[in-house]
Amino acid sequence: MNRTIFFSALMLCLSPLSALASPPAEWHQCVKTLTYDLYYGSHKIGFFERKLSWENNQTVDIRSRSRLSAIVAKTNFEQHTRVIWSDIKNSFLTQSFNRSITGLLDGETRAQFNQDGTHSEIVNDGEKMKFDSADLPLLDVEAVASQMRLNLIQGKKTFDFKMQESDDVSHYYFRVAGEEKLNTNYGTVNTVRVEQIKKPDRQVNLWFSPDLDYQLVRGTYKRKILDLKAVLRTKRELCPQSYFTSNNPEAMTAQSAPMN
Repeated sequence: MNRTIFFSALMLCLSPLSALASPPAEWHQCVKTLTYDLYYGSHKIGFFERKLSWENNQTVDIRSRSRLSAIVAKTNFEQHTRVIWSDIKNSFLTQSFNRSITGLLDGETRAQFNQDGTHSEIVNDGEKMKFDSADLPLLDVEAVASQMRLNLIQGKKTFDFKMQESDDVSHYYFRVAGEEKLNTNYGTVNTVRVEQIKKPDRQVNLWFSPDLDYQLVRGTYKRKILDLKAVLRTKRELCPQSYFTSNNPEAMTAQSAPMN
Protein backbone atom coordinates (compact mmCIF):
# COMPACT_ATOMS: atom_id res chain seq x y z
CA MET A 1 0.00 0.00 0.00
CA ASN A 2 1.45 3.39 -0.98
CA ARG A 3 1.90 5.48 2.17
CA THR A 4 1.36 8.76 0.27
CA ILE A 5 -2.10 7.65 -0.88
CA PHE A 6 -3.02 6.29 2.55
CA PHE A 7 -2.07 9.31 4.64
CA SER A 8 -3.22 11.86 2.09
CA ALA A 9 -6.60 10.13 2.25
CA LEU A 10 -6.51 10.12 6.03
CA MET A 11 -5.62 13.79 6.39
CA LEU A 12 -8.06 14.95 3.72
CA CYS A 13 -10.72 13.61 6.06
CA LEU A 14 -9.68 16.18 8.66
CA SER A 15 -9.85 19.98 8.67
CA PRO A 16 -8.77 22.08 11.61
CA LEU A 17 -8.48 25.85 11.37
CA SER A 18 -10.87 28.43 12.74
CA ALA A 19 -10.32 31.46 10.56
CA LEU A 20 -11.84 33.95 8.17
CA ALA A 21 -10.15 36.03 5.48
CA SER A 22 -7.99 38.65 7.21
CA PRO A 23 -9.02 37.19 10.61
CA PRO A 24 -8.90 39.49 13.65
CA ALA A 25 -6.00 38.72 15.96
CA GLU A 26 -8.19 37.93 18.96
CA TRP A 27 -9.64 34.92 17.12
CA HIS A 28 -6.24 33.20 17.12
CA GLN A 29 -5.16 33.30 20.74
CA CYS A 30 -6.46 29.84 21.64
CA VAL A 31 -4.64 26.52 21.34
CA LYS A 32 -7.06 24.10 19.69
CA THR A 33 -6.94 20.30 19.74
CA LEU A 34 -9.21 18.06 17.69
CA THR A 35 -9.24 14.27 18.09
CA TYR A 36 -10.82 11.80 15.66
CA ASP A 37 -11.48 8.08 15.93
CA LEU A 38 -10.38 6.21 12.81
CA TYR A 39 -12.07 3.20 11.25
CA TYR A 40 -11.20 0.76 8.50
CA GLY A 41 -14.59 -0.50 7.41
CA SER A 42 -16.46 -1.13 10.66
CA HIS A 43 -13.32 -1.75 12.71
CA LYS A 44 -11.75 0.95 14.86
CA ILE A 45 -8.05 1.09 14.03
CA GLY A 46 -6.78 4.09 15.96
CA PHE A 47 -6.96 7.84 16.39
CA PHE A 48 -5.80 11.06 14.78
CA GLU A 49 -5.08 14.20 16.78
CA ARG A 50 -4.23 17.70 15.60
CA LYS A 51 -3.05 20.59 17.79
CA LEU A 52 -3.04 24.16 16.46
CA SER A 53 -1.12 27.03 17.98
CA TRP A 54 -1.17 30.52 16.43
CA GLU A 55 2.14 32.34 16.88
CA ASN A 56 0.67 35.60 15.58
CA ASN A 57 -2.27 36.53 13.39
CA GLN A 58 -0.51 35.27 10.27
CA THR A 59 1.24 32.00 11.20
CA VAL A 60 -0.10 28.80 12.73
CA ASP A 61 1.96 25.88 14.02
CA ILE A 62 0.16 22.55 13.47
CA ARG A 63 1.27 19.28 15.06
CA SER A 64 -0.52 16.10 14.03
CA ARG A 65 -0.11 12.56 15.24
CA SER A 66 -1.81 9.26 14.63
CA ARG A 67 -1.59 5.73 15.94
CA LEU A 68 -2.99 2.95 13.78
CA SER A 69 -3.24 -0.75 14.50
CA ALA A 70 -4.84 -3.14 12.01
CA ILE A 71 -4.48 -6.89 12.68
CA VAL A 72 -0.66 -7.38 12.80
CA ALA A 73 0.34 -4.02 11.29
CA LYS A 74 1.03 -0.95 13.42
CA THR A 75 1.83 2.52 12.09
CA ASN A 76 2.76 5.76 13.85
CA PHE A 77 2.40 9.08 12.05
CA GLU A 78 3.68 12.50 13.09
CA GLN A 79 3.74 15.78 11.17
CA HIS A 80 4.76 19.32 12.01
CA THR A 81 3.44 21.98 9.61
CA ARG A 82 3.70 25.76 9.44
CA VAL A 83 0.86 27.47 7.58
CA ILE A 84 0.57 31.21 6.96
CA TRP A 85 -2.29 33.48 5.92
CA SER A 86 -1.49 35.52 2.79
CA ASP A 87 -3.40 38.76 2.28
CA ILE A 88 -1.96 38.96 -1.24
CA LYS A 89 -3.16 35.48 -2.26
CA ASN A 90 -6.23 35.70 0.01
CA SER A 91 -5.41 32.14 0.96
CA PHE A 92 -3.69 29.89 3.45
CA LEU A 93 -0.21 28.90 2.25
CA THR A 94 2.20 26.23 3.44
CA GLN A 95 5.63 27.33 4.61
CA SER A 96 7.03 23.92 5.52
CA PHE A 97 6.22 20.47 6.82
CA ASN A 98 8.17 17.58 8.32
CA ARG A 99 6.50 14.16 8.22
CA SER A 100 7.60 10.94 9.88
CA ILE A 101 5.93 7.55 9.48
CA THR A 102 7.16 4.46 11.34
CA GLY A 103 5.90 0.91 11.10
CA LEU A 104 4.37 -0.70 8.03
CA LEU A 105 4.48 2.47 5.89
CA ASP A 106 7.69 3.99 7.24
CA GLY A 107 9.35 7.01 5.66
CA GLU A 108 10.54 10.60 6.17
CA THR A 109 9.49 13.69 4.20
CA ARG A 110 10.70 17.28 4.57
CA ALA A 111 9.26 20.14 2.51
CA GLN A 112 9.95 23.85 2.09
CA PHE A 113 7.77 26.31 0.14
CA ASN A 114 8.53 29.80 -1.14
CA GLN A 115 6.56 32.81 0.08
CA ASP A 116 3.82 32.79 -2.59
CA GLY A 117 3.43 29.03 -2.97
CA THR A 118 4.73 28.82 -6.55
CA HIS A 119 7.72 26.59 -5.71
CA SER A 120 8.44 23.70 -3.35
CA GLU A 121 11.51 21.66 -2.49
CA ILE A 122 10.96 18.13 -1.16
CA VAL A 123 13.28 15.59 0.42
CA ASN A 124 11.47 12.25 0.49
CA ASP A 125 13.46 9.36 2.02
CA GLY A 126 16.64 11.14 0.98
CA GLU A 127 15.53 11.85 -2.60
CA LYS A 128 15.44 15.57 -3.50
CA MET A 129 12.71 16.94 -5.78
CA LYS A 130 11.47 20.37 -6.88
CA PHE A 131 8.01 21.41 -8.05
CA ASP A 132 6.57 24.58 -9.59
CA SER A 133 3.08 25.90 -10.23
CA ALA A 134 2.26 28.98 -12.28
CA ASP A 135 -1.49 29.11 -11.53
CA LEU A 136 -2.63 27.74 -8.17
CA PRO A 137 -0.31 27.79 -5.14
CA LEU A 138 1.23 24.52 -4.00
CA LEU A 139 -0.38 23.58 -0.68
CA ASP A 140 0.19 20.69 1.67
CA VAL A 141 -2.81 18.78 3.00
CA GLU A 142 -3.08 21.02 6.10
CA ALA A 143 -3.39 24.20 4.03
CA VAL A 144 -5.81 22.46 1.63
CA ALA A 145 -8.05 21.41 4.52
CA SER A 146 -7.91 24.88 6.07
CA GLN A 147 -8.71 26.65 2.81
CA MET A 148 -11.57 24.24 2.09
CA ARG A 149 -13.20 25.06 5.42
CA LEU A 150 -12.74 28.79 4.82
CA ASN A 151 -14.37 28.41 1.40
CA LEU A 152 -17.43 26.86 3.05
CA ILE A 153 -17.65 29.70 5.56
CA GLN A 154 -17.56 32.11 2.63
CA GLY A 155 -20.38 30.22 0.90
CA LYS A 156 -18.43 28.86 -2.06
CA LYS A 157 -19.85 25.79 -3.82
CA THR A 158 -16.89 24.54 -5.88
CA PHE A 159 -13.15 24.77 -5.34
CA ASP A 160 -9.92 23.12 -6.45
CA PHE A 161 -6.37 22.89 -5.11
CA LYS A 162 -2.91 21.73 -6.07
CA MET A 163 -1.71 19.55 -3.21
CA GLN A 164 1.95 18.81 -2.60
CA GLU A 165 2.36 15.18 -1.65
CA SER A 166 5.52 13.34 -0.62
CA ASP A 167 6.73 12.75 -4.17
CA ASP A 168 4.20 14.37 -6.51
CA VAL A 169 1.65 17.17 -6.94
CA SER A 170 -2.04 16.31 -7.42
CA HIS A 171 -4.88 18.56 -8.60
CA TYR A 172 -8.01 17.98 -6.52
CA TYR A 173 -11.55 19.25 -7.24
CA PHE A 174 -14.46 19.47 -4.78
CA ARG A 175 -18.07 20.59 -4.71
CA VAL A 176 -20.77 21.08 -2.10
CA ALA A 177 -23.17 18.16 -2.48
CA GLY A 178 -25.90 19.26 -0.07
CA GLU A 179 -26.92 19.60 3.56
CA GLU A 180 -27.55 16.73 5.99
CA LYS A 181 -28.23 16.13 9.68
CA LEU A 182 -25.79 13.77 11.42
CA ASN A 183 -25.72 12.12 14.83
CA THR A 184 -22.40 12.98 16.49
CA ASN A 185 -20.71 13.04 19.90
CA TYR A 186 -22.17 16.55 20.14
CA GLY A 187 -25.72 15.41 19.39
CA THR A 188 -27.61 15.84 16.12
CA VAL A 189 -26.02 18.64 14.11
CA ASN A 190 -26.53 20.28 10.74
CA THR A 191 -23.76 19.58 8.25
CA VAL A 192 -22.62 20.56 4.78
CA ARG A 193 -21.42 17.58 2.74
CA VAL A 194 -18.50 18.10 0.38
CA GLU A 195 -17.50 15.50 -2.19
CA GLN A 196 -14.43 15.07 -4.35
CA ILE A 197 -15.11 15.14 -8.10
CA LYS A 198 -13.20 14.32 -11.30
CA LYS A 199 -11.66 11.24 -9.63
CA PRO A 200 -13.82 8.27 -10.70
CA ASP A 201 -11.56 5.73 -8.96
CA ARG A 202 -12.45 6.93 -5.44
CA GLN A 203 -15.19 8.34 -3.22
CA VAL A 204 -14.34 11.10 -0.75
CA ASN A 205 -17.07 12.71 1.39
CA LEU A 206 -16.54 15.31 4.10
CA TRP A 207 -19.19 16.62 6.52
CA PHE A 208 -18.62 20.07 8.08
CA SER A 209 -20.97 21.37 10.76
CA PRO A 210 -21.99 25.06 10.95
CA ASP A 211 -23.31 24.19 14.44
CA LEU A 212 -19.73 23.39 15.50
CA ASP A 213 -17.87 26.34 14.00
CA TYR A 214 -17.72 24.60 10.59
CA GLN A 215 -15.42 21.93 11.96
CA LEU A 216 -15.28 18.59 10.23
CA VAL A 217 -17.36 15.99 12.09
CA ARG A 218 -17.02 13.06 9.69
CA GLY A 219 -14.96 12.07 6.67
CA THR A 220 -14.94 8.95 4.49
CA TYR A 221 -12.54 7.73 1.82
CA LYS A 222 -13.13 4.67 -0.38
CA ARG A 223 -10.72 3.50 -3.06
CA LYS A 224 -10.01 -0.08 -4.08
CA ILE A 225 -9.28 -1.90 -0.80
CA LEU A 226 -9.26 1.32 1.25
CA ASP A 227 -12.39 2.04 3.28
CA LEU A 228 -11.52 4.75 5.81
CA LYS A 229 -13.68 6.80 8.15
CA ALA A 230 -12.80 9.58 10.60
CA VAL A 231 -15.28 10.64 13.31
CA LEU A 232 -14.82 13.66 15.56
CA ARG A 233 -14.47 12.57 19.18
CA THR A 234 -13.39 15.74 21.02
CA LYS A 235 -12.80 19.43 20.31
CA ARG A 236 -10.88 21.33 22.98
CA GLU A 237 -9.73 24.93 23.30
CA LEU A 238 -7.28 26.45 25.76
CA CYS A 239 -7.54 30.24 25.73
CA PRO A 240 -5.74 32.97 27.74
CA GLN A 241 -7.74 35.14 30.12
CA SER A 242 -7.36 38.14 27.79
CA TYR A 243 -9.36 36.23 25.18
CA PHE A 244 -12.41 35.93 27.44
CA THR A 245 -12.33 39.55 28.53
CA SER A 246 -12.76 40.65 24.90
CA ASN A 247 -15.36 38.01 23.95
CA ASN A 248 -18.51 36.45 25.32
CA PRO A 249 -17.24 33.96 27.96
CA GLU A 250 -20.30 31.74 27.65
CA ALA A 251 -19.91 31.38 23.88
CA MET A 252 -16.14 30.86 23.95
CA THR A 253 -15.59 28.24 26.65
CA ALA A 254 -13.69 25.07 25.81
CA GLN A 255 -15.74 22.22 24.36
CA SER A 256 -15.21 18.52 24.89
CA ALA A 257 -17.50 15.63 24.01
CA PRO A 258 -17.63 12.51 26.19
CA MET A 259 -15.39 9.65 25.08
CA ASN A 260 -17.33 6.82 23.41
